[in-house]
Amino acid sequence: MQALSVDLARAARTLGELIATTGERAWIVGGAPRDLALGLAPREIDMASRVEPDRIQALFERTTPLGRAFGTVIVHVAGADVEHTTFRTESAYTDARRPDVVHFGASVEEDARRRDFTCNAIFLDPLTDEVRDPEHGLDDLDARVLRCVGDPRERFREDALRPLRMARFAGGLGLEPTSATIEAARAEAPGLAAVSRERVLRELIGMFRRAGAAVAVRWMAQCELLEHALPGSRLLGDEERRSAALAHAVEPTGTELGLALLLGPSPENLDRLDVPLELLTGLKVSRHTHTVVLDAWRLARELRSDPTPARSTRVRAMRRPGFATAVAWLTAWSKCEGPDAAPWEVLARERAASAPSDLEPARLVDAADLASSGLAPGPIYGAILRDLETEQLELRLRTRDEALRWLATRITR
Repeated sequence: MQALSVDLARAARTLGELIATTGERAWIVGGAPRDLALGLAPREIDMASRVEPDRIQALFERTTPLGRAFGTVIVHVAGADVEHTTFRTESAYTDARRPDVVHFGASVEEDARRRDFTCNAIFLDPLTDEVRDPEHGLDDLDARVLRCVGDPRERFREDALRPLRMARFAGGLGLEPTSATIEAARAEAPGLAAVSRERVLRELIGMFRRAGAAVAVRWMAQCELLEHALPGSRLLGDEERRSAALAHAVEPTGTELGLALLLGPSPENLDRLDVPLELLTGLKVSRHTHTVVLDAWRLARELRSDPTPARSTRVRAMRRPGFATAVAWLTAWSKCEGPDAAPWEVLARERAASAPSDLEPARLVDAADLASSGLAPGPIYGAILRDLETEQLELRLRTRDEALRWLATRITR
């Protein structure tokens, strides 16, 4: 508990103390105990106890039912949102996502048996620091092994997304899946075709928020997961090359760069964006992410065609939403396969050193000046103002007087 952040520890203890008034114990379970065992800093906590959802909602002032039928309630406590799930046992998973029947009131040991991987079945008491590890997840973490709880094929059939989670945990946590886990993931990979794109996207976002995305993609390739999770991705080809490019990217990549590398074409195929765009759209990413990634691919194509553009071209590129992603994409591919990544690194440093006024200098002349010059309104206004900005960005015009003289010459011409 001492390794948890102050806010998370306070929330866990508050929840644990209130649940203790019912005669039950609350446990932190899932990712937080696993990350603590690995020396990582958990970003959130999930908790579990024998207390059923209705009682949890009666105990706490602010709650949000997330899946009461499955025992899950969000508890807003001590400035944090804690997901509490009642201990349960489960029946078959007909829809490969949720159990058909849930029975509450299970023990720690029974609850552990329904979880996906042994490293996610470690329980920590926030009040006493006691740890329970019925599935020996700590031993597996010591051995850097990723193992399913029980029969891996059964675990993957229960939730078809779990093979993708296997790849994410293997990459992000530096764990080696057991041979049985790998074989089961490959055998059950076709089930991913029935998983919603929203759930697939959440897994990919989680993958790109940690280091190790390249390793995760290699496991996805080895177990043939991506082609089932994203139908049509096989048309991209070059999974090994894209994994190698990811290995040369900054870590963690973040969502936009990760998707741009995972779903994008190789550099020589930047003119062919039909399949990447279809995959990106099919994932139902946010409008912001869609805009950034698509603009990054297009800008990367432009920059590759002219790696030493004029200053005005560079500045206009820096103003585009996909600039940072495009430069990082080009840098990763260049470090992976060549040519030299230096031009893109120089461009990134130039952008970092640029003030807002360097990128968007105040106009020295505007449309009113064009009108007062006697020039009739029309498309020519836009063309002249763009040419004027080009002169500014090239640092050939610095004052209003210089701009007005340039304008007079241009109108005369």
